[in-house]
Amino acid sequence: TCVIRDAQLCDFGLALWAAEAASPVTGDDVAGKFGSATRSIVYAFSVVLLELVSGRKPVSSGGGKGKESLVMWANTIIQGGKLTDLVDPSLPTDGGDVAGEVERMTLPAALCIRRSPQRRPSIANVLKLLDGDGDAVRWASSQAGLSAGDDTDDGDGASPEKKDIQSYINLALLDVDDDSASVSSGGADFTAANVSLEEYMKGRWSRSSSFD
Repeated sequence: TCVIRDAQLCDFGLALWAAEAASPVTGDDVAGKFGSATRSIVYAFSVVLLELVSGRKPVSSGGGKGKESLVMWANTIIQGGKLTDLVDPSLPTDGGDVAGEVERMTLPAALCIRRSPQRRPSIANVLKLLDGDGDAVRWASSQAGLSAGDDTDDGDGASPEKKDIQSYINLALLDVDDDSASVSSGGADFTAANVSLEEYMKGRWSRSSSFD
């Protein structure tokens, strides 16, 4: 029997480089790759929760219009206020506290996919939700209805086709850093400046290269 004690997350974002022939290396200075941040990790964890609960892939081409992205599909359901619709219908519903387990999984997922990093719960609160902490669950239940609608961009006059394209760009570039100004307005700045995606990505690359 293999027992792993005190397991820890390591080599996140290729933070530690070593030769292929090198012996195992242990270090305490592991850090995320450039652009990673605590709230971004919370967002990524929520996508994992959604995958587990729904049985869907993060991006799928076979789901029909509006269902290609797992997060966009989930946001539509969350806005409707029925979190149980996030659950894979093939999952067993009998035995144990199924309703409680579903609630403990869907509530943190709903809150953690908010577009604004500052509106996402901390990973400590996510842990409380997964553990079924009563106060945390009551707070999350009161907040869940605001998960999708509170950060939606509207009123920009863009055509539906342009909005669809922009939504994918916003999703792809979501939370590359913890700067609230750049995170919340990054997609809007791209639209307002009316620059090409290639120019926009070149700008981001030049900023990231300055840290090398």
